[in-house]
Amino acid sequence: MPGDAKGGRQAGLAPLRADAARLGKARKPAARGNGGSGQSGDFAITLALILLYVGAQIALAVWAGRGARSDADYLVAGRKLGTFAVGMSLFATWFASESLIATSSEVARDGLAGARAEPFAYAIGILAIALFFAYRLRSGGFITLADFLKDRFGPRTESLAAIVIALSATTWSAAQLFAFASIIVSASGLTFTPALIGATLLVMSYTLFGGLAGDVVTDIVQGLIILAAIIVLFVLMADAAGGLPAMLAAMPPTVWTFTAPGETWVDRVELWLIPIIGTMVSQEALARTLGAHSPEVARKGAFLGAAVYLCAGLVPVGFGLFGPQLGLPLAEGEGYLPSLAKALFPGWLLIIFTGALVSAILSSVDSALLAVSAVVTESGYKRLKPNASPLALLRAARMATCGAAMVAAWLAMQGESLRNLVLDAGAIAAVLAVPIIAGLAGVRASERAAVAAIVVQIAVLGVLDYGLGLSGAFLWMLASGIATFAAMAALERRKTASEGGLEGV
Repeated sequence: MPGDAKGGRQAGLAPLRADAARLGKARKPAARGNGGSGQSGDFAITLALILLYVGAQIALAVWAGRGARSDADYLVAGRKLGTFAVGMSLFATWFASESLIATSSEVARDGLAGARAEPFAYAIGILAIALFFAYRLRSGGFITLADFLKDRFGPRTESLAAIVIALSATTWSAAQLFAFASIIVSASGLTFTPALIGATLLVMSYTLFGGLAGDVVTDIVQGLIILAAIIVLFVLMADAAGGLPAMLAAMPPTVWTFTAPGETWVDRVELWLIPIIGTMVSQEALARTLGAHSPEVARKGAFLGAAVYLCAGLVPVGFGLFGPQLGLPLAEGEGYLPSLAKALFPGWLLIIFTGALVSAILSSVDSALLAVSAVVTESGYKRLKPNASPLALLRAARMATCGAAMVAAWLAMQGESLRNLVLDAGAIAAVLAVPIIAGLAGVRASERAAVAAIVVQIAVLGVLDYGLGLSGAFLWMLASGIATFAAMAALERRKTASEGGLEGV
């Protein structure tokens, strides 16, 4: 993982990770003192309500996933999801903790330039799923993206893709566990480590029994809670400012630009492409469409998810644009949104808003853990034991969920910021974009071309970004993957044509 441990180097994947660095590397929150019996009582009430809320979500997930009898039931909900379920689950999965916390603080600092990645670029990524991916992948009856790559290119591509998906999804899980642990610290006064252990155990239980069916049902509930909480906060903010016209009139003109000072064109292109491509090839997002009742439902659900995500994502943008104009003592960085909510909400409503933050986290982390379970089971265990029974595959998937949660907790302990962890996950997933898009487009190429493209991209990203921290590393990675795949495919066609000509002599 990049960061201070790498000798204090400048972050690669500029400018997104550089923005996260300006927000400050996330630190493990320190324990709060008791501060008197009143504050201690508030901590106890808030923590109890959080635990009660999570307990209710666990019960709902267990109930929804009670009929699982196979890996398909657990990982793609038996392919029974309707349009509303696909759309709301896709929104809730992608609308995570950083969608609220990081986006609002970045917009408060940089104006609309801080909103380019989220919600706009991520919404475009979901829209691309609806336009190009959902129908075709669901038509193939695949459970994972690795399954699709195996069908198009072969088993070695599947194995390599499974490793990439597992790394990406585990990193995404780490970001959400970090945020959940931070909320527990704020609500209880615990230190970070026990809070992280508790968060991991809760999330593990939540995901273990529900599977995708439980995930989708709870996603719908959590998505509605998120929408209600952020709308209430926005209304209170507008009221405190004297209404929306007064808020707009108070805005300095500098906040309405989509560019930040000192950016190069490379910075801007990367800033858009990383979240768009990372979303397009995300197992976590595509799992919802793969569980749809039909290919047409998958496509319609993805369109709905993109629309809801964009509309909901504009609300944190509003927090960042208008909050600083209220004259309130607001924190900087990842403490900005919690301080805004604390300043505007009465105590009881602040607890509900905390529940909304927990909802955003739970609806994302379980999806990522299930993505790891899917590739470990379908591309690992099933290949080792091709005659395994459906129940054996179900047990393997649940064991993989537990293992992924523990690895994610270890990553969360490393102290990366929310945005850094999410960007890492997106960049890792994006190395699969070239073979996936080529496969969907029907490009004829051998397994060697697909494997070579993935390996070359991993090497380029590792050297230029994680090793040297160079700006433009992501673009070089994509260019190298496209060039490698095209060159290998052209050589193979030339070789085939040559061999065909010799046979005709």
